[in-house]
Amino acid sequence: MVFERDDDFCEKFQARGKKLVDTKFAYVAREGLFKHQHDVFFIGRDIDSHQDAQFTLRRDHFAKECIDNLLLMLPVQCVEHWLWLLKYRQGNPKSTKNVSFHMHPNKKAKLEVYGQEDPPNEISNPIVDDLSKQFDITWLESRSESFRHFHKQVLAFLAAYSSVESELLGE
Repeated sequence: MVFERDDDFCEKFQARGKKLVDTKFAYVAREGLFKHQHDVFFIGRDIDSHQDAQFTLRRDHFAKECIDNLLLMLPVQCVEHWLWLLKYRQGNPKSTKNVSFHMHPNKKAKLEVYGQEDPPNEISNPIVDDLSKQFDITWLESRSESFRHFHKQVLAFLAAYSSVESELLGE
């Protein structure tokens, strides 16, 4: 399954910061799913805390809205590490070295990926777009247990979504 990004929608409803994601996600998700007829809605929200209570608090906050076809991503110091691996791969396409960056603090990962520890969206978004446009999922899964776990969740969601869609279409 291939996802197409609705650039106009994403630009119109881009949240600039965690608090805006928390407060606007339900409205924006419903707007995308119902008014714009999007099939699925992804929400990514960094937690930046290893405390289970913080994770549970965020997950419950999003879950209480009961929005179907919503895929929630709550990484704890993972995304920049995944991007760092992709950047390494982009710069070393023939390397077979099994590098791991997960043991480095998030600030180091951000510095390596973006060139600064707390970049504004104007700097980080183009870098993320470039690194994530096209990459070898199997390779990233082999290098990152957290990405492998996330990818399995995405595949399970898609399988469930596809079976519901097939039932609705009478297939």
